[in-house]
Amino acid sequence: MNPGFFISGFEFEYPVVLLLLLAVPPLLWWMGRRGPLPSIPVPTLRGMEALARIPKARPGRVSWIWWLLPLTLLILALARPRIPRGEVPDPSKGIDIMLALDFSRSMAETDFRLKGRRVSRRDALVAVTEDFIKGRANDRIGIVCFARTPWLVSPLTLDHEWALASLKESELATGTGIGWAIQAGTTFLKQDSDRSRVIILVTDGDNSAGPRPLDTAPMAVRAGIKVYTILVGPDSVSPSAAAGHELNRVARMTGGLFFQAQDARALRDIYTAIDQLEKRQIVQKRYVNWQELYPWFTAVALGVWLLGLARTRIWNVRVT
Repeated sequence: MNPGFFISGFEFEYPVVLLLLLAVPPLLWWMGRRGPLPSIPVPTLRGMEALARIPKARPGRVSWIWWLLPLTLLILALARPRIPRGEVPDPSKGIDIMLALDFSRSMAETDFRLKGRRVSRRDALVAVTEDFIKGRANDRIGIVCFARTPWLVSPLTLDHEWALASLKESELATGTGIGWAIQAGTTFLKQDSDRSRVIILVTDGDNSAGPRPLDTAPMAVRAGIKVYTILVGPDSVSPSAAAGHELNRVARMTGGLFFQAQDARALRDIYTAIDQLEKRQIVQKRYVNWQELYPWFTAVALGVWLLGLARTRIWNVRVT
């Protein structure tokens, strides 16, 4: 898109053409000037006294408007006036994030506090996840919930409101299949390989169904997907135990990090930390839809010119 020149909500794509308008005032002056004195060659001036009262030729009056106005409009049309009709973000920017969220029965435990009141782990997770998603406007985000088996809540999308609405309608189930969740998240992210891809996995327990997380993590490694793992719950894992924890090993294997959250505030802080780690400096390219105005300028110019031509024809016929 060439840089344009904005005036009152519309743009001239080729503003340099407007320099031609500088020729209009001189033409206006030239057409409006008074004509020379009328003269007739005669052999003698006798009897010509009455002709002294004949005025100069009539000035150009407004006849110039019938071709100077179309000329002006055509110059404006050549400058290509247009109105922007909205910008569309470049879909190649941002990253892809798949949220793998534990919706097992244990997430119903009301041992978290949110805004001064006791809430379930599920409700705290949904609230913090909502804030995180709203801060990632340029990223496509998908959601997989899991219990014994995973289910797709939302594919990768920029329609975050719809994804959040679908998440809030999800119900808890039995079992904790963390390995299956990593496999599902990897599968849905592999459908588009042009963007950076991240899985954020949140769970409150150990794997109790399906393959072990360490068995499915190599799929994410081969696909170039980074996995952040978050263990939530009131009981923290000691540093020595955390070093060998399976979720920590999965995170390190894929280039991610392992976190623990004992309450909603800690979970929010972890989401904020991940948000900062995965921030990209986005030079946002935008595609702009335009409503072109030059056809209207051209049509009006043609109409004025034809009207002036018709007026001249009719005037000449009447005078004749």
